[in-house]
Amino acid sequence: MKKKNMQIAKIAVFVTSLFIIFLSVTYAFINLTIVGDKRQVITVGVLDLELEEDENNLFITDALPMYDEVGMIQEAFTFRLINQTSQNTNYVLKLEEVVVGSSLAREDVKYGLTKDGEVKIDLLSNVEDGIFDSGIIGGNQTIEYSLRLWVREDITNIEQVKNKSLRFKIAGSVTQMIQEPPRVVADEFFVEENLGEMCGLYDDGVDTFLVGQCSNNYVWYSGKLWRIVLKNNETGAVKMITDNGMTAIAFSGRVSGDTTIFDNSYMQSWLQQEFLPTLHDYEEYLVMDSEWDATKVKKTDIITRPVGETKVVSSVGLLNLYEYYTTYAHSEDRATPSTGYLNNKTLWWLITPIDKTYIWNVNITGEFNTGIIPKYFESVRPVINLKSTIQISSGNGTISDPYRLVGDEREVVNGNTLIATRYSGEYIIFNHTLYRIVRVEDGFTKIVSVDVPEGLVNLDYWGYGVSSGTIIGFNSGVIKSTLESYYQNLDEVTKMMIQSNTIWYPGAYGYGATYDYNRLVCTYSANKKSTIDCDKVTDSIVTNIALPRLGELFATQITRGEKTDCLLLNPAGKSSVGYIAYSGGISSSTNKKANVRPSMYLKSNVVIASTNTGDGTYEHPELKHF
Repeated sequence: MKKKNMQIAKIAVFVTSLFIIFLSVTYAFINLTIVGDKRQVITVGVLDLELEEDENNLFITDALPMYDEVGMIQEAFTFRLINQTSQNTNYVLKLEEVVVGSSLAREDVKYGLTKDGEVKIDLLSNVEDGIFDSGIIGGNQTIEYSLRLWVREDITNIEQVKNKSLRFKIAGSVTQMIQEPPRVVADEFFVEENLGEMCGLYDDGVDTFLVGQCSNNYVWYSGKLWRIVLKNNETGAVKMITDNGMTAIAFSGRVSGDTTIFDNSYMQSWLQQEFLPTLHDYEEYLVMDSEWDATKVKKTDIITRPVGETKVVSSVGLLNLYEYYTTYAHSEDRATPSTGYLNNKTLWWLITPIDKTYIWNVNITGEFNTGIIPKYFESVRPVINLKSTIQISSGNGTISDPYRLVGDEREVVNGNTLIATRYSGEYIIFNHTLYRIVRVEDGFTKIVSVDVPEGLVNLDYWGYGVSSGTIIGFNSGVIKSTLESYYQNLDEVTKMMIQSNTIWYPGAYGYGATYDYNRLVCTYSANKKSTIDCDKVTDSIVTNIALPRLGELFATQITRGEKTDCLLLNPAGKSSVGYIAYSGGISSSTNKKANVRPSMYLKSNVVIASTNTGDGTYEHPELKHF
């Protein structure tokens, strides 16, 4: 556009390149955070403004008029409004004038506001009380802004604006956290119109199932991702299963008689003793006296509800054959075994025996298997029943925004929050690698890698051939020295966070061995006996970094993504390597090369980064620092 006698004399727009406004769960915190080295924090009441530059300045001085098209291509003051809470929130953003010399009249100045791509141009005099934007920001929502100022184009008397300035600072406030009414879990999930085209309901008169390719039945509870399966029509209790395996163990170590009984099995003991304590306030959330139908089911073409001949009372259990089968077989052709929402492409245990010798399980294609002997080590997907009164606080049920339960919400991280206070199962970024929190032991937080770090691919546990009968363990293998070299190559800050020279127990195991900690830390000489009878605690190693241990949380395949064989801390007897198979179970080999997922203990003073924006999920892991 040609402009006569309309030249720009001078426009100075001092730009703070980026600041972020965080809305905290405490009703009134707003933090502004910049990416940059030079920062300034301004506290105004309950507002925290963290800026990249020394001053929060947006100003125009000694400028000549310009057309809107030109004004909107000037360098902009950009910022983001981020709601880190799960609740919708009323907010107000204001321009606060800073008086400097002779001020431009507001009616002579225009502003251009771009909000999430939508542009608004108006006279500054029309901004009442300095409020240039207000409204409701949704839970976990981000709004992008840019703001520009210029002298309006129809000023003909240049003296009207000559040598005059206008300067502002940005301020924000929270006016109200909008408390959405909590929703009962069953009411939210089991409504046909909420499910989507590929997910449906099936009511067999006892339970109402979610069936098909459901993608909005995810729940994040106690650091673990779950899938809703069904609700009981009489009690309203909601049954959930973990989305991934939590470990891999033998179902039972019984060697005679009825070897497939769930009651008092290794499986029930692990679920009650190892897994249940990792769940937040479980007595308030779970039906503690849940009944699990473990009735034997012989191979048939059509699977029907078991008759209830064998029921076990337990707080945590497993799905039975009928429950798993129903989720795809009664979906009205919405799903097959491979496409059903419960297929995570691993081998995992069901609770249902076939007879006294074999148990049903699910294979990597989603089909159920026959002929699985309970002494084998397959993946475990725990199942719980939520009380009918449990409510949803936020989320839409997708994998990226799973439902969260009232009372289990995580606080927004502002400051030094110890990693030891987080749930077992939460994901973290440590040393640029994705890890998962296993548990806290003696004040130290044990973590295990989800990803395989560079340099730890396809390693040999021992480093040389092993002749039959040779007694060799972790101490004698090159894997220990390889992990030590990996540790020594870490930067000093990272090493400071790791508790050095910790004790590990790599007790050997055989098929049918218990997961039990004390029984797996035997001396090798004692392994001449059955490991089931071995209670000695004499075999140990001292090292900085080791491997996942048999029966430990996340000693299995722990993502729905790519799965590879990974070495296990425990050798399989005298001369075999134990490893986590790509299928999710535990296997062994006399000479096995596999990937390594390092495990280590973090010191008690390791904290979550104060600038962390993660929530502990796989999609949004947390950042840690010393």
